[in-house]
Amino acid sequence: MDKTIVRISGLQFQGIKPIELERMLRDKIGRPVRVIGVTSESLQLDVYGLEPEAILQDEQGIIKAVSLVPGLTATEVTRIDEAEKARRVDIEELARGLNIACPQERWLIKL
Repeated sequence: MDKTIVRISGLQFQGIKPIELERMLRDKIGRPVRVIGVTSESLQLDVYGLEPEAILQDEQGIIKAVSLVPGLTATEVTRIDEAEKARRVDIEELARGLNIACPQERWLIKL
């Protein structure tokens, strides 16, 4: 399934519940949403089945939906920094690369 990775900055968090955020955004945009990252002032989401252009076109609506989640506050500088389509990667190509494991686990490959 196609997904778009979205990063929203300029947010303030206090006891956010990712499941509530996912549910509210799913209800607002009518597509599955998954929270993949939260920092002190930004949020990163996977939005499934929606093109980046459509997300950017409804930027204010998405920010409004995000701001309704308890524990999350949008500030006057809240904006969507990024909305880009996730790239497809062939698993066979990954297996043939030089760095086929994370640095901490490469020793396992040498056994």
